[in-house]
Amino acid sequence: MEPSGVGFPRGFLFGTANADHQVEAWDPGREDVWDAWEHSQGLTARGRATDFETRYEEDIRAAAAMGCRLFRFSIAWARVEPECGCFDDAALAHYRRMAECVKASGMQVMVTLHHFVWPLWLERDHGGMIGAEFPRLFTRYARQVAAALGAEVDWWITFNEPSQLTFGYIKPWWQNRYYMPPGLPRGSSVNAEAGAVGKLVPNLFLAHARARAVIREIHPHAKVGVNPLVTGFPGWLQKLMDWGACHRGLSEALFKFTTRRALISGSGGVDLVIGAVTETDQTRLETSDPYATTSKAVMVLASWNGQGIGSLVGKRVGLVAVGNQVAAARRDLPAGLRRVLFANYDELRTSLRSGRIDAAYGDAWMLRPPELQDGDDFRWLAEGLSEEHYVVVAAHGNPRLMQAVDRVVAAFSPTREGREPKPGVRPLSLHEMFSGGGSLPGRVSENRALRRLRKRGRLRVGLRIDAPGLSGQCTGEGAEYRLARAVAREVMGDESMLEIVPLEPGKRLAFLESHGTWLNWAWRFWGTTSLIANASWWYLGMLGRLPEELCPAEAVGAQDFIGLDYYWGLPTSGLHKFRLLEEAAHGRFLRAPVWPEGLRHALRRLARWFPGQEIMIVENGCPPEAGGIRRGEYMDAHLREVEAAIDEGIPVCGYNWWSITSNREWGHPFDPNTDFGLYFVDLDRDPTLTRVPTPEVERYRDWCARVAKEG
Repeated sequence: MEPSGVGFPRGFLFGTANADHQVEAWDPGREDVWDAWEHSQGLTARGRATDFETRYEEDIRAAAAMGCRLFRFSIAWARVEPECGCFDDAALAHYRRMAECVKASGMQVMVTLHHFVWPLWLERDHGGMIGAEFPRLFTRYARQVAAALGAEVDWWITFNEPSQLTFGYIKPWWQNRYYMPPGLPRGSSVNAEAGAVGKLVPNLFLAHARARAVIREIHPHAKVGVNPLVTGFPGWLQKLMDWGACHRGLSEALFKFTTRRALISGSGGVDLVIGAVTETDQTRLETSDPYATTSKAVMVLASWNGQGIGSLVGKRVGLVAVGNQVAAARRDLPAGLRRVLFANYDELRTSLRSGRIDAAYGDAWMLRPPELQDGDDFRWLAEGLSEEHYVVVAAHGNPRLMQAVDRVVAAFSPTREGREPKPGVRPLSLHEMFSGGGSLPGRVSENRALRRLRKRGRLRVGLRIDAPGLSGQCTGEGAEYRLARAVAREVMGDESMLEIVPLEPGKRLAFLESHGTWLNWAWRFWGTTSLIANASWWYLGMLGRLPEELCPAEAVGAQDFIGLDYYWGLPTSGLHKFRLLEEAAHGRFLRAPVWPEGLRHALRRLARWFPGQEIMIVENGCPPEAGGIRRGEYMDAHLREVEAAIDEGIPVCGYNWWSITSNREWGHPFDPNTDFGLYFVDLDRDPTLTRVPTPEVERYRDWCARVAKEG
């Protein structure tokens, strides 16, 4: 498709980017907080990532070959300062060589000092970003980097998406865990969370302003800024959110109001579902700690004479069309086979036995449970294709019930022999990890929901009809049935008060919905949009509109350009799709709501607030598809909005596509949901980490060529 529009002015900077934790290989001697978080939370570790630290020349050349004039990378603070006050000259020299390579390739250099990661020693010994010493320690680090990289850097980002950092201190009532590190100790009140955010925000402003001062002291012409993540909202809602952000008393009260508890704490047809629900299957429910670990696998009859997944090409492979099965199959199975969908695992195994299909794909725990009759009739063709964790789920507003479930899960063995692996009790925060792991309350205090259950005299637990204990193909009770009994003993004091409700797998979560569920959705929407998803507080601080206790006077106006990241948005007519934004926060970007016009609205607002200052779109990008829009169409639509904004006179000086290659997306499994790369890298299955150009490479090259030539 030929791009339309009038083109871009001379000097406009098309670029691309990456971030250290997402592309550099794990260094066990220099872990950052996200390494510890991924390990402690059972998330996908970065491993080798893309091996960028040894292959940066290849990626930088690829960016230059597209016509990019800007390349953004970040510094791994944990590598350049592995111990407090001890800077590694070799690591600093490595990043200088990287900057020199960018310059030698004809591009300008943009460096990020803090891209969501910081050293473990900072969190463990100094209170992390909310510690009193943080502004000083960050400023010292910035000085060392600025001195080492010399005049090679043209653009500096102090903090990547500072608005997102609040998620490390806020655990709203609709989540059972923090989105990102560091988290707060178990049992922290909403007042403690509000207090932590009240320390974080001024610390970020002070650290940024002082780091900018030392960078410009060393390099007077350096351009220093920040790139808040801007979500596109309609103008009326944005104004309401901005008004609330400027009144700390109101904001803090609203924050506590919306995070204390759900409006509706009831449930629908069941109180709990123990039905092989993976952690990634939902965003709308209360979830427990995992009670079992399994993996995606491929099962065939024992008589199958093929070896390896490659033997499935041209064959019929069955899978259960529930949860993440279909999306995971796209990731794990080769092209050139026929997928056959089933409603449950019983039907799937029956079809495999009868020869209607040649292989079965799914969760190993459900494909071939220990209780399966004649299980020796089957064998594994492939195991360990991905790691899956099973959780118990309840409707929102049942935190005490879920605490009781977690107590049971902590002592539960998924098999009677206790040989199967399980994650165990996960620490809720890095603070718990430093002190030796997570802990659960010795007793669970009653609340209204628990009293209602006990008064009713029965605990209704939904199990899927193909689970051992309900499935006619299995003998005896399986893990889900035994866990339900144990929960009934903990909650009700008597397992005879357990009522098992058989559920169709595809409808199992719907049984948790009640007539009042929409009220909780509205409650969440107001709290999230007003205080968590609103990135304008950073800009309002730069304008001097925030209370000084949030943005100290020395930070007001401390910026040399206006940065922003923009990915998703919701017009007024699309606000009912708000849950899709929450799914994106959990790494499920394929359904994220796309609203290109929201980018131009944001650019107009920033141009009004900061007349005359350059605006840099530091990140914009898309997985292979989002919200039904292909990546190339997404690119065209957003760049047309940038063209139109420039034509209106808005001083947009540059645009970075995120990202140059596939990368590790913050603990999420690598699959199409999390792949934003112009160059595809099969991070899990290609030991060579070959960079394969996507069709968008040529498309982006066409856009880069539209910059008016010098002279």
